[in-house]
Amino acid sequence: MQIKMVAFEPMNEIHINEVKILEDLLKSIDKNENLKEKFEIFFEDVKNHFAFEEEQMKKYNFFAFLPHKMEHDKIVNQLNEVSKHLDDTLYLKKYFNETFIPWLINHIETIDTVTAGFLNMVTKQ
Repeated sequence: MQIKMVAFEPMNEIHINEVKILEDLLKSIDKNENLKEKFEIFFEDVKNHFAFEEEQMKKYNFFAFLPHKMEHDKIVNQLNEVSKHLDDTLYLKKYFNETFIPWLINHIETIDTVTAGFLNMVTKQ
């Protein structure tokens, strides 16, 4: 899976790592192996990813903090629901391929790009 690089390197590192973890989870879904373990690793990574971005946005008083955080909260809520369906590989494939991956690509290309540009600017001062 290819993702867009943004102007704030710590975010790129987090995104690249998350994609690796996601790809590992998708392999586990295909094989129907270690789903609980792989999902927990992925979900923890997502929460850490969001916490890092939210901490940076708060620290530098990012103007669009609330809508960005609301997007994160929406995904955390979805993943909480997904966690109840770890025995259903069709459900998992559908969620990740039709909901999460398109959301992640769009999120990085839009609000993360804006956030990264802002963070890049304010951390260089």
